[in-house]
Amino acid sequence: MSLPFAAEARAALGPALFDYMQGRAGDSHAAPGEDANAAAFARLRLIPRLFSEAGPPDLATELAGRRMAAPVMIGAFAGDRVFHAEGILPVARVAARLGLDLVLSEETVTPLAEVTAAHPGTWLQLRAAGSEDRIARIVSAAAGAGAAGIVLTLMAPSHPRPGQRPGGFDIGAELVSRGWSTIGTQLDGSHRPGVAPLEAFPRWDAARLGRIAALARSLGLPLMVKGVLNPADLAPLADCGVAGAVASNVGLRQSSRWALALDQLPALAAARPAGLPLLLDGGVRHGADVIAASLLGAAACVATRPVLCALAAGGEAAVEAWLNGLLDNLYAMTAWMGAAHPAALDPGQLLRD
Repeated sequence: MSLPFAAEARAALGPALFDYMQGRAGDSHAAPGEDANAAAFARLRLIPRLFSEAGPPDLATELAGRRMAAPVMIGAFAGDRVFHAEGILPVARVAARLGLDLVLSEETVTPLAEVTAAHPGTWLQLRAAGSEDRIARIVSAAAGAGAAGIVLTLMAPSHPRPGQRPGGFDIGAELVSRGWSTIGTQLDGSHRPGVAPLEAFPRWDAARLGRIAALARSLGLPLMVKGVLNPADLAPLADCGVAGAVASNVGLRQSSRWALALDQLPALAAARPAGLPLLLDGGVRHGADVIAASLLGAAACVATRPVLCALAAGGEAAVEAWLNGLLDNLYAMTAWMGAAHPAALDPGQLLRD
């Protein structure tokens, strides 16, 4: 399924920035505009129920100690003010009205405190790059700025070699040219324009992650880890006390060869330790996609590119229209499937082509 408002967004952004938003990796063999994460959902079919004792659906979802109106979060993207004059704020206002939590990139220009003032259900997403001290400082500052939680991206958190940027577009350089700093540099005190240049190595281990997770908990912030594709990584995450694991290939931005998060969901769900919620990030375009991910073991889904595309094309009104459409379809599909909530569906109601 194509992105909503794609033609309007391309006209508003221009080809280079639109291609960056699409996130095509340099090794991609996909046709222009094709998204393998979204295409993966097309292989799934849902089986409705004619008879059910379930009442009208209630989509409200508890996740990481927070209550959301539906099992849907809005994902993070960099350089928000490049895409809209108000940056992420129109999205934050819509998310607050709809009762959906929002994830905010550390590469966002709009200050964190401004976003949390518009929507208290805002999580800060950090790159697991640079020193542990940097992460600790930003986590502490995020708590003071009213963040609801932390998402730490462990998968491919930086570009260790030149020429690996999606679409060949350097969002950091674009922000520098405009003189804009980002949350990461705002909260670490440097306030330098652009995106903090961070080394990729050494890799994180359970000890480092455990210390950051403990710090976040001490500040009242749940911490989820993004970029989980290998079932073997789930047990160490649970041992570290994280609040959730996000199955994601980071939008296939670094490489088109990463496994698809949707395809990995069954194995991840089978290996998931008790008490560790599993989320899906990537390819969600429709309420039926949320249903399918739920049947494969996801407690919630994260939608990013459709929201960003709507923001670039039509601002707050377009974002609200798209998200309302997603939620309306999710409600209808849940009812047609004969359940009171997507989590109550029978796994036998899912088929693969």
